[in-house]
Amino acid sequence: MTGQTAAVGCLMSAVAFEKYKQVVYLLLLDFQFVEELLKIVTASSYEIIRRSIPAHIQFRPSRRDLEKESLGKLIRKYEEVSGNASLASKLKALVGERNFCAHRAFVLTFEEQQDLTFLEHESVRLAMLRERSRECVIGLQEEWRMLAKDLHESDRMTAEREAPTSIIEPFPEV
Repeated sequence: MTGQTAAVGCLMSAVAFEKYKQVVYLLLLDFQFVEELLKIVTASSYEIIRRSIPAHIQFRPSRRDLEKESLGKLIRKYEEVSGNASLASKLKALVGERNFCAHRAFVLTFEEQQDLTFLEHESVRLAMLRERSRECVIGLQEEWRMLAKDLHESDRMTAEREAPTSIIEPFPEV
């Protein structure tokens, strides 16, 4: 192998490694969105439940209870309040991959960092995973929009019920 060929191979590996890192960064961002959206959707569901039960019944779960939960536990809590079993199943399928990205994706040997075939294969695999993670982000965003609409409607109805009545009596009909 000539020096020029080796330099080209090294450059190609460097470009492939940058592509790999970029896909991992984007996946980590998606997984952060997924976790945050799970907290928002679950906490919003808790609030809707709280507003719909009689005052003598206590319902205490809150957003604060969700803050330190792992992705797996967030998904389980989401399943308890959501009717979207398909999305819950897709979210569960991401947990292992999310853990890989969060804890192992950047732990590559020197050889792996230089192995063009490995890097390209992993980049394609992770890009396909990103399609699945984006699908979950979008699904959770859609669910949040529906819940926000429900909360807004609940706020409007509460305001109407609590609006002061007029102290001026209308004229009686003659």
